[in-house]
Amino acid sequence: MPTAKANWAIGIAVQCVTWFLSSLVTVFLLPFLVVFWPWSVVTDYTGTVKKKKRTSSKGWLASRGLGKSHFVQLKDVSIHYIESGSTSRPLMLCLHGFPEFWYSWRHQLKEFASTHRVVAVDMRGYGDSDKPNGRDAYKMDRLVDDVCQIINILGKGKCDVLLAHDWGAGIGWEVVIRHPQMVRRFVPMNCPHPAAFICVISSELTQIFKSWYMIFFQLPVVPELLLTAFRASLFRWVFQRPGLKEEDAKAYLYLYRHRNDLTGPINYYRSMIDPDTMGQEGIVVKVPTLLIWGGEDRFLNISMAHQSAKWAENFTLGLIPEASHWVQQDAPHNVNRKIREFLEKV
Repeated sequence: MPTAKANWAIGIAVQCVTWFLSSLVTVFLLPFLVVFWPWSVVTDYTGTVKKKKRTSSKGWLASRGLGKSHFVQLKDVSIHYIESGSTSRPLMLCLHGFPEFWYSWRHQLKEFASTHRVVAVDMRGYGDSDKPNGRDAYKMDRLVDDVCQIINILGKGKCDVLLAHDWGAGIGWEVVIRHPQMVRRFVPMNCPHPAAFICVISSELTQIFKSWYMIFFQLPVVPELLLTAFRASLFRWVFQRPGLKEEDAKAYLYLYRHRNDLTGPINYYRSMIDPDTMGQEGIVVKVPTLLIWGGEDRFLNISMAHQSAKWAENFTLGLIPEASHWVQQDAPHNVNRKIREFLEKV
């Protein structure tokens, strides 16, 4: 067994290596940011969106008829969520990814309110939820515990359907691995089983290159400064894509105007270098699982989706070839149809 001193030394070494690699990525990225600057001026979203007080953002978005705004108090954070559907119906809990918030589930809030109590949360560090300081506040154990507490409070210990995307799905996989009794059916989107992720990223060079931003995010302060520089030009690059309306892109840019708005979300990635954050990647999931995958994902290789089948007993892959990483927003009708079919069978 490694001693505490050895673990401390390993941690320092890993941090030094990640900072070195992050610095190299930053040097490579700077010329592209300079090139993006004229484009960001021409395609400026911020000029048409007035910055409101943080407390008014909930009403501004919830007023679109998507649901009611609430807060749930957990052990150490207050979590904001939007709820649609009767509280007497079974819980459908929606967990978003990076760099989003509850609004990424707008299509599902409308679609499933007739059969479920649909709850779309702002994960800790995001939107109107509390934003604890420090990388340790975003370790996997705490993120999983947040979800379990929400299920205990809002679902009386049971979640009928867990919808999750990107980082939210990464947390979701850990929930169904560690606490399978709490979730009846699991629908992750564009995020593989942890074992599939480790297998692909350690064997496919293309995935290593696609994951450059995970290394870049290990630097302190610099990612926040660069992502909000030049009027958030990098966010425009992420969110400007077919199928995303300009008004929806504005909703995201509205929340990420200042670098402090990004510290919590980026801390999810900073916590990844800690060994316990990666979770229990070698355990087979027994909860019935529908993995929905946008075939045009430019961040994750599709081989991860196929590899995930090895790590789930009751597994279905719902491939949507024309959709990007943001599959539930690019192809909401197809996604909702696949979810409906899955729920009817299981």
